[in-house]
Amino acid sequence: MSKRASAVALSLLLGCAATGCAGTHADPRPRTVTDPRSAGRLLDSANRTMKALRSVTITTETTAPEGGRIFLSRKSTDLRRRCAYRATFRSGAEMEQLRTGGTDYIHGNDRYFEIWGRDTVPAVRQKPWLKSPVSAERDVDGLQECTWPFTSFGKPTKGARTELDGRTAIPVEVRDKPGQSPFAREPGTYTFYIAAEGTPYLLKLGYKGPYNHVTTVFSDFDKPLNLHTPAPADTLDLSTVPAPG
Repeated sequence: MSKRASAVALSLLLGCAATGCAGTHADPRPRTVTDPRSAGRLLDSANRTMKALRSVTITTETTAPEGGRIFLSRKSTDLRRRCAYRATFRSGAEMEQLRTGGTDYIHGNDRYFEIWGRDTVPAVRQKPWLKSPVSAERDVDGLQECTWPFTSFGKPTKGARTELDGRTAIPVEVRDKPGQSPFAREPGTYTFYIAAEGTPYLLKLGYKGPYNHVTTVFSDFDKPLNLHTPAPADTLDLSTVPAPG
């Protein structure tokens, strides 16, 4: 081998040793990617992003600590005054709600109306949908606001990156003190899963409390929100139903 060829070979060998070359054995150990942002900054950034959305779908499931579903719901909303909501309850009740501005449209099964307990129950069976002003809502109705409390609270702790339905997420955990959280009356542990790459969406929120566990998944970010109110022929306006007595 000539001196020139030997020099080139030595140069390639040293270059491979320093930088690695194709065909050499790579380090099989995965590299840990760390995010420089603090837990508080991550959570604040996610909440700002979510508040700015024009629409989002929110799916919520509540289960008992020992297992068994208590409640399941899905809400597509503009986070302001327009939303479509559907819920099923462990009692067997099922209901749908459309809210547009100051008006609610409500549809429920027989079990829902039994629990509903309004004096106008015989009349509401005449039409599949009820129309009622938002101002007439009662707690027993189980109706929903179109808003969502994207807010930071407590002392957050950042966890290691994880995979969540094919997306990389950073979990941020908050241990609640009684009355501190806007989500539940009882203290518990919340885990916020924030998208690690691209727009910092809140992808999922998990809650574990003494009486129930709640999983909330956020999806369909800024997708068109197509809401169609029921036809007048299928709607009973509760304001036209005479008061009992």
